[in-house]
Amino acid sequence: MPSFPSRRTVLRGAATAGVAAAVPLSPLSPLFWAQPAQADTPGPEQIHLQYGDRPAEQMTVSWATAATVKRPRVRIGTAEGGFGHTVHAETLTYVDGLNNVETYTHHARVGGLRPNTSYVYEVSHDGAAPVLGTFRTAPGEERTAFRFTSFGDLSTGDTSFSKSSINAVTAVRQIEQFDPVFHLLNGDLAYANANTAEQPQCWDAFMNNMQISAAKRPWMPAPGNHEVEAGNGELGYNSYRTRFQLPGNGSRDYSGNWYSFQVGSVLFVSIDGNDIAVEDDSSLDPATGQSVYIHGYSQGAQVAWLERTLSRARAGRSVDWIVVSMHQFAMSSSATSHGGDMGIRETLLPLFDRYSVDLVLAGHDHDYERTHPVRGTDPGTLLRPTVVDDNLTEIDSSKGTVHMILGGGGTSSQDDVFLPDGSDGIPTAFVRTQRLTFKANPDATEVATWSAVRDPNTAYPYGLAVFDVDPGALPGGRTTIKVSFFHTPTATAAVPFPAPVLFDTFTLHRTRSDSWGRSRQEAVPAGAHA
Repeated sequence: MPSFPSRRTVLRGAATAGVAAAVPLSPLSPLFWAQPAQADTPGPEQIHLQYGDRPAEQMTVSWATAATVKRPRVRIGTAEGGFGHTVHAETLTYVDGLNNVETYTHHARVGGLRPNTSYVYEVSHDGAAPVLGTFRTAPGEERTAFRFTSFGDLSTGDTSFSKSSINAVTAVRQIEQFDPVFHLLNGDLAYANANTAEQPQCWDAFMNNMQISAAKRPWMPAPGNHEVEAGNGELGYNSYRTRFQLPGNGSRDYSGNWYSFQVGSVLFVSIDGNDIAVEDDSSLDPATGQSVYIHGYSQGAQVAWLERTLSRARAGRSVDWIVVSMHQFAMSSSATSHGGDMGIRETLLPLFDRYSVDLVLAGHDHDYERTHPVRGTDPGTLLRPTVVDDNLTEIDSSKGTVHMILGGGGTSSQDDVFLPDGSDGIPTAFVRTQRLTFKANPDATEVATWSAVRDPNTAYPYGLAVFDVDPGALPGGRTTIKVSFFHTPTATAAVPFPAPVLFDTFTLHRTRSDSWGRSRQEAVPAGAHA
């Protein structure tokens, strides 16, 4: 079993020093009012933030404790005015089906906040020393400039766990370096299902590493195949859904599995690819030897919700951009690829086309690749997406969707080797057309006409993407998103935090949706249903 520092040591080193130190306090500040801890009372750890349904007004503060505690709560206020409001937390638990270990999590949903405002908060419960933090609410739905970041496939940062590398620690600190409003985590979080003898401990290590950033700004995840855990509920999501409390989707059974939220004029949509992808690549149940395969579990509920969400966004005047975050993908030319998934191509690409989705951010393959803007499919192919423009630096995303694989968060395996080009000089790619057997290789190939930029530099196997939204100045005018991908060399004991290096940059542009003469009918693309 891995050797961990005590929970109190982790708390003090990562949360208090890393989070509270950022709050300027005077000696008379109420932030110093804290009751002494009682012996044997576990303190808060794994602190992380998530947006509520309205990111400008709501924030959920979440944390874990090593045992049950009394009156878990958050005090909220401002650095100038002190704490003025207490929000009591809801406690959720689950018992890991493989290890019989119970996890205790607490979630305080804070509402009534002001947009684009800095707050201080204090996490506590009876008998424990409080832990201080800060966050800033999102800007409202008015058009404003802001930054967000994204990657997938992170791991714990503790190399004693399978699939983990110390670059996961590096990656979390790089998020802080770029100072985004929030971070999108595109699936495969802790890789706990690759550590079946200690799934809860793996999650604990992941969450304590993540809190270095996520206690200051929301980390908004999408479930990946490694979030499907044997023994943890019908879908294997007991740990994921207990630890994260995400915006609602109107479903009690599948709350948090998929969701959307809006920041400024950008709608963000998180999708559960495990429901849609045909690939069988989640967990093996040790009791039965069978894979935990959950394709189609929502029986179309997620897709119906997605179409309603996209249609409503494109029918209004407040959304310019639509960004989708998910784990699996429709296209990849990696030599070790899971394969462009036919379930995603058949089910999601028509919706992305119909409602003019701008960006799709994925993980799954542990490398970097982006596509040309695509819309529709090429006749006589395996639904191969059609390239609408080959400009690599300036892209009109109203004409086609750009897909990005950002799978270099911090896992120990890297896939920065791509399939060789064909005789025509165009890359080739795998395609997965059917379920096959557990973790079987893809069953088809295609000419990857859609592939635009790949990062084959195995000396820089990790990376993250930074997105800078510029709303423009005039109604009906031009708005842009500048995208910058930074890759990072492997961290070492001597150089634990290597600097990220800019590898790829491009700019998306489109016309704002608030043109004075624009009608509701004109706002909905042809073939859509408002």
